[in-house]
Amino acid sequence: MRHTFLLLLTCFHFAVYAQEEHEKLEGNLNSSANEVAPVLSADGQTLYFVRQYHPQNVGGVTDPGDIWYSDLQADGQWGVAIHGGKTINNRFYNGVIGFADERTAYVHGHYLDRNKQPTTQGVSTTSGQKNQWNTPQAVKIPYFYTKSKHQSGSLHASSQIMLTALQSYDSRGAEDLYVLFRQNDGSWSEPKNIGNDINTEYQEMTPFLAPDGKTLFFASNGYEGFGSRDIFMSVRLDESWRSWSNPKNLGASVNTPGTELYYNIPKNGDFAYLSSTQNSDGMADIVKVRINPEEEMLAEADSTLDIPEEEPIVITPSVVETFTEPEPEVIEEVPEEEPETLMATIQGKVLNEKAQQPLNAELVVRSVRNDTTLVETIQTDAQGTFSVSLPLNDNYELSIVAEGFIRQRDKLLLAETTEASTLERNYQLTPIEVGSTVNLENVLFDRGTADMLPGSGERLDEVVEFLGENPEVAIEVGGHTDNRGRADLNIKLSSQRAEAVREYLIQQGANAEQITAKGYGGTQPLSSNAIEEERRKNRRVTFMIVRK
Repeated sequence: MRHTFLLLLTCFHFAVYAQEEHEKLEGNLNSSANEVAPVLSADGQTLYFVRQYHPQNVGGVTDPGDIWYSDLQADGQWGVAIHGGKTINNRFYNGVIGFADERTAYVHGHYLDRNKQPTTQGVSTTSGQKNQWNTPQAVKIPYFYTKSKHQSGSLHASSQIMLTALQSYDSRGAEDLYVLFRQNDGSWSEPKNIGNDINTEYQEMTPFLAPDGKTLFFASNGYEGFGSRDIFMSVRLDESWRSWSNPKNLGASVNTPGTELYYNIPKNGDFAYLSSTQNSDGMADIVKVRINPEEEMLAEADSTLDIPEEEPIVITPSVVETFTEPEPEVIEEVPEEEPETLMATIQGKVLNEKAQQPLNAELVVRSVRNDTTLVETIQTDAQGTFSVSLPLNDNYELSIVAEGFIRQRDKLLLAETTEASTLERNYQLTPIEVGSTVNLENVLFDRGTADMLPGSGERLDEVVEFLGENPEVAIEVGGHTDNRGRADLNIKLSSQRAEAVREYLIQQGANAEQITAKGYGGTQPLSSNAIEEERRKNRRVTFMIVRK
């Protein structure tokens, strides 16, 4: 019966958010620059958005994004876009997350005097409107951290829930979606990963929680779609915020061969707003699509949402007696037993990838939250096996090192584990010798281009480190595609991607003389090209050792 109910709930919500084909905004809002991240004001009369790489931004044409706005005109068109001013804009990325009320906005990032780059990441709040704002003040959010340059998120209509995209401690790959809750004292909880029902090893970004508090819209390139990144929809199935219905592509009426991001439904609005590169005036434009809510509850914020509250620290004051009592009987106090620290045992083997023989390797465990070495060295035995026990209240990075082999790293996501357990982890290290090839997972590109997606740098930074530690080594960066399309164009695209990776490595400090680049197109598949899951394995970037 429960499964039947969830199925009906899912179908109901998907039917509610029916939409027609999106259309361009009438007026002068869009330009030849990149317009993204639309957020409508509470009264529906002003549309705030991010304009990227525009000469009138604070940082000029290299500025990754300033907040602009446009007013709705009497004829229904949008007026000329106006810069939001230097109080809320600097030479870094600036964007509106959402409005807590008519004059209070949450914005991306932290702000410092004299346009200095912030040393911490996160969210700020400011009051004002249009181009008149007070100086944004940092919002303290514990463990708010992302490795990605991309920033996106939204504030729920209730102002009590925030969704954000982070490549953080426990992310599954590139950006994952996280939820934060406003506490009774006004503070915000730490970001909570919403789980594997939504998040993939690829990018999930630009999340938006509909006013009903259950229907989630987000962009992803981790599911089958029409273009580079598509908009998907999923329904929250319980109060854990980790159980979601199977994500559903919004279809050809919203998604195109281009890129769709930032799907946003204003309070009591008739239209959803999003950004799209399809048929745009320049890079991306803001477009709209009519929505047809079938129930009044979907047009207003749900005030009955279950917002988890962090337990406060309660201090009970001692009672001061003002009269004399007989001396009490002495009762020996029995100290309370400290709660047992739950542990996970990580065990496995380290092998030579080529010879499939045990390796004498060292493993170093680092606490991700505290960025400290927790266990200095774990040594494998003669059979290449190891074992280590770790507390469950943290996430960890494991480095596997053996002389003459390429270092390998792994993430141990234990913070949300609630029961002691034993996990098996087996590793195969690639020998540093001519001909050895390494697949650079999570180095991803916008579909059909040589533009690397955010999050690709983490894996490539490890290659820079490897080349610095081994100056005698030279590598060839290889680009690979699947076999769809013309072979000559695949060779050209894969060559461009390989060269883009080479340029990144050099920019990060690698010696240019150690790196060459070559595109192989679809000539070296890892598996069949019959289905998308197999084709995805063939679209990859590798490096091969060509000199030692």
